[in-house]
Amino acid sequence: MIQSMRTLAATLAIFTALSIFGCGKGKFGNSGADKPDHVLVFPIPNNPTKLDPAAVEDGDTIEVLGQIFEGLVQYDENNELVPNLATRWDVSPDGGTYTFHLKEGVKFQNGREMTADDVKYSWDRAATRDVQSPTVEGYMADIVGFKDVWDKKAKDLAGVKVVDPRTLTVTIKEPKAYWPMYLQYPCYFVVAKEAAGMMPITSVENMVGTGPFKIAAYKPDQSIELVRFNDYHGGKPPLEKIERLIASDPQTRRQMYESGKVDWVALERQDKGMVDKSADIKEHLHTVDRAAIWYVGFGLTEFPAFRKPKVRQAFAMAIDKARIISEGFDNVNRRAEGILPPALPGFDESFKGYQFEPEGARKLLAEAGYPNGQGFPPVKLFFRADRQDAKILSTMVQQDLSKNLSIKVDLAPTEWKALLERRSRGQLPFFHLRWGADYLDPQNFLSFMLHTNARENTLGYSNPQFDALCETADRLPMSQQAKRIELYRKAEKTAVDDAIWIPIYFQRDLELVRPTVTGLRRSAMGPLPHTTTDVVWNR
Repeated sequence: MIQSMRTLAATLAIFTALSIFGCGKGKFGNSGADKPDHVLVFPIPNNPTKLDPAAVEDGDTIEVLGQIFEGLVQYDENNELVPNLATRWDVSPDGGTYTFHLKEGVKFQNGREMTADDVKYSWDRAATRDVQSPTVEGYMADIVGFKDVWDKKAKDLAGVKVVDPRTLTVTIKEPKAYWPMYLQYPCYFVVAKEAAGMMPITSVENMVGTGPFKIAAYKPDQSIELVRFNDYHGGKPPLEKIERLIASDPQTRRQMYESGKVDWVALERQDKGMVDKSADIKEHLHTVDRAAIWYVGFGLTEFPAFRKPKVRQAFAMAIDKARIISEGFDNVNRRAEGILPPALPGFDESFKGYQFEPEGARKLLAEAGYPNGQGFPPVKLFFRADRQDAKILSTMVQQDLSKNLSIKVDLAPTEWKALLERRSRGQLPFFHLRWGADYLDPQNFLSFMLHTNARENTLGYSNPQFDALCETADRLPMSQQAKRIELYRKAEKTAVDDAIWIPIYFQRDLELVRPTVTGLRRSAMGPLPHTTTDVVWNR
C-alpha cells in the first residue's frame, strides 16, 4: 500500500509539473534560445559545510571545492591515480620517502606562480590544530612530525622538505603502499598562503587555489557561483561559469530540471517511477555506479546496549534489505552483503553477510537479555534530513525493528552539517549514513574507518583480530596485492560478523542530464573537475 501511494504521488507530481511548464520544442518548456552557452547550472542540496579544503569532509562540498583547489595527484576516468600538480613521483627503495616533481607554470587564481614552498605551507597549515580539520588525523598521521604539529610542539611537518622550487620530499613513518592515494583528498589541496592564512577559511575572498574555476560569489541558502580561471595550467576550460543553486528539497530540485532552470540533477530513488512514465525525461536519465555504501551503524560509546554483539547481530537479521531495496528504491540499488563496494579491489561477489531471519533475530535478542524487546531502551535513529532516500530507508528500518524485535526506534532527521559534527564527536547512538571512497583501496573502508585507533572510528568499536588483519595488510606493498586482498577480505568478514555496520546497499545514482551538456568526466568516486565539460544550447 505504501508503494502504490508513492507511485500515485509521483505520477501526479510529473503531470502537474509538465502541465505548468509545458514541453516546447526544446523540452521542459525552454527551447534554449534564451539560455547562455558555456554556463552549467545544477543544484546542490545544502550550503557548503566548510569553505576550507583542509577542513571539508562531505562529498557535496568537496565537489564544489574541487573546482577551486587541487592536489599533487588526482583520479582519472579510468580510476587510475595520475599526476596533477606533480608531473611524477619517485619512491625510495625502503618505501618510506617520496620525491615529488612539480609541474612548471602552475598559477594561483591571483596570478602568482605556485612552488614547492606553497605545497609545504598548505600541508603544514592543514596539520595545525587552529585550522580545525576533522580529517587530518586520519590522512596526515603517517607523515613524520605530524603529531608534533597537531600537538602544537612544532610549526611545520618535519617529514616534508622543499628541495628546490619544483621538488618536494615526504617521509612517512612506515611504508604503506596506498599512501600516495591520500594526496588527492582535500586536506592536501594547495592554497595561496597570502589569502588563506593560518586560521580556517570562512570567506570567499580567502579561497584562492590553482583549480580550473574561481569562486565569484556565495549566497547562503541561494547559490554558489564559479567562474573560469583562464590561466589554468591544464588549459582554459570550455565553461565560462558554473552556478550551483542551493535547494534542500528533492522535489524542488527535480522541478528545477523539469522547468528548464538547471542542466543536471541527481534524483532520489523514488523518482524513478515518475521518470519511467515520461518519454522526454527518460531520454535524459543516466545511471551511475559509485564506490560508496549506505549502511546502518551503531555507537557503542553513546549507547551501551549496542556493546553486546548479539544485540547488533539481532538488528542485522531483523532488517529486510530486500524489501527496502524493492519497495523503497524500485530495485535501483545493489544489495550490500559486505562493506567493500564493487569498484574496489577486494570486492567479493560470493560474500554473504547476515540474512533476514526474524526468528533468529528474536532468539539473539533474548540471549542478549532483551526477550521480545523487553527492557531495551528507546533509541534514536539519526539520518540526513535533506535526503528523502535516507528518510525512506530509516523509516523502513524503524518498521522492521518494531515489527520483528518490538524495539522502539525514534526517527531523528538532522541537518547535514550538524549530523557530521555529531558523528565526528561520537554522539550518534544509531544512525544511517553513507561512506564513499576517498581513494580506491580496501584500506579506506576497513582500517581507515574501523581500526581501534582510526580517527574515523568514533563508534567505540575495537576488535583485536580485525586490527591485526588490517595492520598486516596495510604494511604490504602493492607487489603483494593478492595477499593484501586476502587479509582485507578476512577483516571485512570480521567486521560484518561483529555487525558494527549493517550494509544495506551500494550506491547507484540516478541523474538527469540534458543533451546540451557534454564532456562530463567521472571516476568511481563521482564527478571530476569540469575541465572538459561544456553546455551549448544552439549548435
